[in-house]
Amino acid sequence: MRILHISRTMGQGGAEKIVYQLCRDNLKCTQMVMSCGGEYESELKQLGVSHYQIPDMDRKNPFSMLYTFFKILKLVKKERIEIIHSHHRMAAFYARLVSALTKCKHVYTAHNIFSDKKRFLQFALNGAAIVAVGEGVKRNLTEFYEVDDKRITVIHNTIKIEKEETTDNLFESFSSQGKVLVGTIGRIVPQKGIDIFIKSVKKARDKNADIIGVIVGDGTERAEMESLVRKLEMENYIIFMGFQKAVLTIISQMDFLVLASRWEGLPLTPIEVFSQGKTMIASDISGNNEVITNNYNGLLCQADKVSDFAEKICCLANDTALRKKLEENAKKTYNEKFKYEIFVEKYCAVYDKCCLSV
Repeated sequence: MRILHISRTMGQGGAEKIVYQLCRDNLKCTQMVMSCGGEYESELKQLGVSHYQIPDMDRKNPFSMLYTFFKILKLVKKERIEIIHSHHRMAAFYARLVSALTKCKHVYTAHNIFSDKKRFLQFALNGAAIVAVGEGVKRNLTEFYEVDDKRITVIHNTIKIEKEETTDNLFESFSSQGKVLVGTIGRIVPQKGIDIFIKSVKKARDKNADIIGVIVGDGTERAEMESLVRKLEMENYIIFMGFQKAVLTIISQMDFLVLASRWEGLPLTPIEVFSQGKTMIASDISGNNEVITNNYNGLLCQADKVSDFAEKICCLANDTALRKKLEENAKKTYNEKFKYEIFVEKYCAVYDKCCLSV
């Protein structure tokens, strides 16, 4: 089976990681990727997976759109692609057009929750096999976009636990001083609530001066967030690490983590955290609360509420017994619900079914 994945980027992000994982571990298929590029390009090259550059799909320039459409069409014909797997709404639009002109099938993974472009997405998904990364994403598709739920397969995002190159304790000096390391991982964009994390760490430190915040990731708002840290006089207590490959190693060195997202599909971060036997605090929104059960494997907070996050950060920083209980249940959740082998098998089943359909 020959599959072409189309993603907006192959940079940092959950959707991009899913594309990479499928290319790496679904050995039943020959796979290729089209995107505007990013950090995972070099990883794909090491796997021997071809990557084809296209303009950023978020830019709706008519000439770029025509160029992208014809490039996809040409590649599909040249490489005898059987399935286009789209991971972005514009990618789904291109896949719909190309599949109408060729014999290839279309699989679309909905990675996030939206409430706009209703008719556009309905058109783009006509005839597609649809994967939702969580129950909340499925509800969004059925309730807002009016997609028949029988067309949707839920496949939870997950990650493969593997040995990483970086094993050094990057925070040994802080640990030796008895500091409490509180991390957050994600793109520095409005969706991820990095501003909420910074303000919450600031407020939490008023009660526990041992708390240190660690931000792993990069993005369009990094300069703004660094400015916020300076404004709050937190330069010595918030560490910006930028994009990091060895995320699991960093997670293992944190005391706990925070995800202050304003919206999600089904985030990978809690699953990564749970895989390392760590717990976390997250906003109580769809996606987050599919993985995190309050007071069982983590703590949930009202989205955008700094005082709630600060209170929970202090709670976990001070109560090691509670933290240990949540950590044990977090590891149990990963083992019971997010086994990596199931993830790959379910995608293979979707591909097989798609190719068999007339």
